[in-house]
Amino acid sequence: MKHINDIELTEYVAGNLTGPRTKEVREHIAACPECSQRRRETDRLWDTLGDWNVETAEHDVADRIVTLARVEQSASGRNAGTHVVRMRLPLQVLRVAASIIIAVGAGYEVGRYSVTGKKPQVAPSQNQPEYLAALGLQWSSGLAWLVLEEDQPDTGGEQ
Repeated sequence: MKHINDIELTEYVAGNLTGPRTKEVREHIAACPECSQRRRETDRLWDTLGDWNVETAEHDVADRIVTLARVEQSASGRNAGTHVVRMRLPLQVLRVAASIIIAVGAGYEVGRYSVTGKKPQVAPSQNQPEYLAALGLQWSSGLAWLVLEEDQPDTGGEQ
């Protein structure tokens, strides 16, 4: 005889089984002492859970939270405003330092470009990348300058 599984038994006790399955479970419980005992235990569990009075937040808890926060603040002897300022100070210092580093780096690059009028050229490698050779494409280190300017810089690479 196949016993009723826990999920079906719980659904039966809760009244969620419908149709012919309810009749089958009822008949099985009447014929099987083990499943009948499990049903009684599940009934007691559901009754116990139904009697359990759970305290819910049906009332406004904001006043209680604010009161507890004030009590905690006065007990610790700290002013919340100074605590926040101390926490923000390192972040502000880091932001200022990052801004200075970015400004110096950008100024250096712009200054190098503005003196010569062109971006400094790096000595081109004479080795053509394999992926370009495989595609049958020609390679030039100054290709970007061909697109960006009308006159072509003398880079010494293949054109």
